[in-house]
Amino acid sequence: MEQNTEYQRKNFRKLSKHRFVKYAALVAFFFVIDKQFFSFQGLRRQLSISLPQGDCIWTEGRQLPLDSNPYGTLLASYPSGGMRDLWKQVEGLTGIKVGDAYWFGGEQVGIIKTQYPHYEGIWSYGATLDQVILLVRNPRWNIPAFHHYLHEVNYGQTFEEVYEHMYDIFSERSPLEEWIKWRDLNFENELNLWAYFIDFYMEGGSQYWEDLDVNRVGHKPLYFRNETERPWPMDERCTDCMNCVPAKVISYEKLKDNSTGPEELRKIAEALRDKEGMTVISDDSIECIWQDTWTHNTAPSNNDRGGLPEADFGFTNLQLEEIYNTLNEMKSKYSSGSWATDPVAMDLVSAFDMYIAEITVEIAVQSIDPAPTPSPDPSYYQSLVDWYEGVGRGNRYSVDQARTYSGFWEQVKHLYGDDANLEALPAPAPTPQLGAQVSEPC
Repeated sequence: MEQNTEYQRKNFRKLSKHRFVKYAALVAFFFVIDKQFFSFQGLRRQLSISLPQGDCIWTEGRQLPLDSNPYGTLLASYPSGGMRDLWKQVEGLTGIKVGDAYWFGGEQVGIIKTQYPHYEGIWSYGATLDQVILLVRNPRWNIPAFHHYLHEVNYGQTFEEVYEHMYDIFSERSPLEEWIKWRDLNFENELNLWAYFIDFYMEGGSQYWEDLDVNRVGHKPLYFRNETERPWPMDERCTDCMNCVPAKVISYEKLKDNSTGPEELRKIAEALRDKEGMTVISDDSIECIWQDTWTHNTAPSNNDRGGLPEADFGFTNLQLEEIYNTLNEMKSKYSSGSWATDPVAMDLVSAFDMYIAEITVEIAVQSIDPAPTPSPDPSYYQSLVDWYEGVGRGNRYSVDQARTYSGFWEQVKHLYGDDANLEALPAPAPTPQLGAQVSEPC
């Protein structure tokens, strides 16, 4: 016993002053801190700990107690927009595990991530949430990253198809030739969806899809609304379930950058602090927790993919110019009128400025030695359509598919013209639900 005590004394003397402060603060946290401020259940969540002089101790996020009734926050982003890096930081900041819309079971989880209203997303959380934090990423990189995800899940559309490849996500970038096919077929639609996604939240739920388009894909005979049809109707989920206007806009690029990351995290802290059931580390320790989260939370994300360098997955000059024009239109919209003095819109415009500058440089560099313009080939587009149908991503509202959706065909058959005569054929067995990403109202 005496020998063990002497050993402990020697090792205690070897502790640096910095480690000693951390050790002492940890002891104080568990045994001295006011019990009225941190309940026992709160301790089980292991909130990351603030230390003197801006230091901290990072802890893993834990689920809220089942009997909690927290102020709910939705983290929303276009697919592959950097959400995994965002939720890592949010968990480090709060000590609360971020839930996923696809795994929501009705419990009060406090913070949930989603890709809704994009067709890869779902609204499963009813009216359990109260505010939105919107994450944006440069479409120049966001759209290729989304395609890498589709490649990793083998272009699956249903939950079951995607779940089969869940552990392949963030493993590898697609073959370059596959990216070019997908890009040339889907570029315009996905760029529009990237912009519509932002408009949806900034405008409090502006619905760019038709009511019958429950998959929100804009496939024929349904379509996405255009600018001449504004004002668009409002999604009832944003009028009846929660306020969809973002409390904060976070730039993925700024969140990742050493010089701006802590400030982006501080914006999130401002949105969560003092909310019911939310625990947020002190402002002095935010820079520390931002750094430590990257060190300790090792869940794979966009930058961990193998394969060709990300820069190889580019766009034609015409496509880059379309991205440039879209960004400028979005910047003009959200820097004028009532948006001009809105702090959230100002943060969004700041991100657009950064993206425009980056795209401008790439267009200039690519214009020095442009790729030769291929000769017009009327069969090229059809070959892309055939390829996409071959991997299971064809029209979700083709006649054969629409007829399998129980209750749907009767509402849309008049849109198919002569093809409606196919209803006389024996109908295939109806599917249990209409499409993969059907969302229920609250």
